[in-house]
Amino acid sequence: MMEWVEETDVDGFNLAYAVTHETFRDFVDLVVPELQRRGVYKKEYRRGTLREKLFGQGARLNDEHPGAAYRSRREQTALV
Repeated sequence: MMEWVEETDVDGFNLAYAVTHETFRDFVDLVVPELQRRGVYKKEYRRGTLREKLFGQGARLNDEHPGAAYRSRREQTALV
């Protein structure tokens, strides 16, 4: 896996097709710690939502964004 990343610059792996459901725990318990030990797998994630990390503009769409119109009524009243 490390060679693939180094040689091809891939930024992730879709294990759903390479590992059976029963072996996900084995991957997490055995492979991930080794990758972390080698410094190629995160031990912690930066706090915040994906939106905050990508755009740095808060965790939610601003009220002027067209997507804000699709908030539930309960969610809209909670924001006020």
